[in-house]
Amino acid sequence: MSLRTPGPHTVHTVCEHGVMCVDDRAGHAVTLLRARLAHLAPQGWTDARVLDARPDGVLELERWSDGEVLRVWNHADLTEALPAGSVVALHGAYGVLAAGDHRYNVAAV
Repeated sequence: MSLRTPGPHTVHTVCEHGVMCVDDRAGHAVTLLRARLAHLAPQGWTDARVLDARPDGVLELERWSDGEVLRVWNHADLTEALPAGSVVALHGAYGVLAAGDHRYNVAAV
């Protein structure tokens, strides 16, 4: 009988599945602190709509105020959660993307 040692369980292996992500860097899990800071700084939010959501996590957003296209990235595939036409709000200072009751940590691309 051979004893197998399980592979190491690191942030990188856990983050292979977006829903299990424990990494708090931009584009990964939303920390309570990041969400709270974004909530406390309402002047940082900008409204947008999703133009495109790709399986690699890149989202193209069109800012309502001036039509500028913004590109952000999230570790997870958000194509089903945020299809084209979805209305979102982006907090640029804290990298938080809000869609209804959901919050995503995003990194500028």
